[in-house]
Amino acid sequence: MMNFLDVLNAATSDLSDNKLSQKLGIRRQTVSGWRNCGKIPEDETLDKLAELTGIPVEKVYFAAYSDKVQNPIVAELLRNNSNLNA
Repeated sequence: MMNFLDVLNAATSDLSDNKLSQKLGIRRQTVSGWRNCGKIPEDETLDKLAELTGIPVEKVYFAAYSDKVQNPIVAELLRNNSNLNA
């Protein structure tokens, strides 16, 4: 099962947070907020992260939104979605 931090780690496997922020056209502090504060990017940025990492966009969205929801039951349902298990 994938969470958003897994997506972010895949995006930065060969890039620093600074280089990733430059590729995405955002501030480095924004990437830091994702990593350290559990913030989730806007949908447009999720699309770019999917493209950059090669992770299917639906997996990126499921990972991000399962982290974003405050209801643990809904988060578990999103994480256990069959599209994420690969």
